Amino acid sequence: MSDLSVSNSTAEIVAPSIGPQETKQKIYSIQHLRWFAATLVVMRHTLGHFPDEVISRNYLTRSGEFGVDIFFVISGFILWYISAQSRPRPFPFLLNRITRIYPPYWFFTLAMVATAIVLPKAFRFAYVKPLFVAKSLLLFPAWHPILHNINPVLPIGWTLQYEVFFYLLFAVLLLLPPSKRLLGNLSALIVLVVLGRLVHFNSPPLHVYTDLPLLEFGAGMVIGALYEKRRLVPPFVGIGMAIVALVWMYPMTRFVDSVYRPLAWGPQAALLVYGILSAEYGTRVTWNLRLLELLGDASYSLYLCHLFALGALRMVWKPFPEFGTTACVLYVLTGILLATVMGLLSHIYLEKPMVKVMRRFVERFLAKKKSTTAFPVESRA
Repeated sequence: MSDLSVSNSTAEIVAPSIGPQETKQKIYSIQHLRWFAATLVVMRHTLGHFPDEVISRNYLTRSGEFGVDIFFVISGFILWYISAQSRPRPFPFLLNRITRIYPPYWFFTLAMVATAIVLPKAFRFAYVKPLFVAKSLLLFPAWHPILHNINPVLPIGWTLQYEVFFYLLFAVLLLLPPSKRLLGNLSALIVLVVLGRLVHFNSPPLHVYTDLPLLEFGAGMVIGALYEKRRLVPPFVGIGMAIVALVWMYPMTRFVDSVYRPLAWGPQAALLVYGILSAEYGTRVTWNLRLLELLGDASYSLYLCHLFALGALRMVWKPFPEFGTTACVLYVLTGILLATVMGLLSHIYLEKPMVKVMRRFVERFLAKKKSTTAFPVESRA
């Protein structure tokens, strides 16, 4: 995951969060938020290692899941802002998304399959039946018989199932005139969610494609439209909004297990993103912090690989019931640091080369497709 810059750059939140994005300037705050969101998810999964007698399952331990809601809002923002700047065509847009998301995801999914086969006890939740693995590689929603939820082989890939559907829907609606796209996207998302609330689909794909998290993508698009028109608040107000969002998020954690979770955390995620964007745009202080920018670039890899890093940590340093507060804090910080280092290495040596190769392939494919569909103009001389 790279920056939001004008030329040939990549910005996505897959993770999640988040394909090639073309904008007129770098939006550094989005990079920082992507790293923050990914780190929240890592913190949540690190805290999940502790037995109940070591750390209670309270609001603090669950608040890391808020990172996913931030990712979804960022994805909606980025896609809307990009489409307003570069006017992409549906098919190339979708291909760019695919080349951005799938190759690194395939690598870590197959790595989990291989690990589960060689070391069955490494991942107790691993389910590697061939048909289920095939669906997982496609990010086609399916029921996970061990986790008892709609998850792929790589469990954190559940967010990507929403992302891929949103990309597909967004690509189709690129056929609309630019002035109608925001209304078209919001209308489609609302209709799908209302349908899902009325029908309560048992089919995993239909459940995902009509689920409430889709509204968070819509919120991100609204923020993108506001940013495009520079309808922002003053920097000090934006910072205040971000603080309010984080404080407001904490008591709403009680609803994370509810089907209405996106309604509990979606507003805070949208408020946070809008506030931070406003703060960056309206201040003269540079937000170009190279380390945070690099961590934002690596947020997708961090999201994909952190279960492996935390699994390795757990094997060598198991959280015992005798752990005190200091040991717990050190364990969590070590987990975050280890996952971050692994995410950076994955981004530099795996994700970027894979995406580069796939991008070249897509460019050649599109160039060939364009040349075969072009008709020569006859001379009238």
